[in-house]
Amino acid sequence: MKSAKNYAIISLMIIFATATSSFAGGISKITSQPSVNGGIRHQVNVIISSEKPLCNTYLIEIRDGHGQLVAPAQRYISGTIQYNFAERGPASGVRVARLVRAYGDHFICENELFTTPAVVTGPFENGQTCRFDLYPSSQPSKQ
Repeated sequence: MKSAKNYAIISLMIIFATATSSFAGGISKITSQPSVNGGIRHQVNVIISSEKPLCNTYLIEIRDGHGQLVAPAQRYISGTIQYNFAERGPASGVRVARLVRAYGDHFICENELFTTPAVVTGPFENGQTCRFDLYPSSQPSKQ
């Protein structure tokens, strides 16, 4: 009788472990992100000469020729130079990198940044890295 209880408990443990591992395996497949190794990589370098503190929030964006974001925008962090974006490819057309003040930012600063957008035209192939250099300044561009 004692051995029958042990077998029943062991059997239930095995069934529970099998069901749990099968369920967990399904979760990882559902929530995993698509691989971007075969996509297009965009590298944006923000080269800033001003050392004045910023009080506004800025975003780095990459948009296509129609104005649509090709990857989620990233928040500009003072002191960080390089930002990486990934896009599914292949693609063609124009890609524009911009540094913009965050929408809804209610601060008004004397140290506002102005940046001329960086433009790259392609076809863009999978595995390719496109580099954009942005040069923010405290004066608006004359272009």
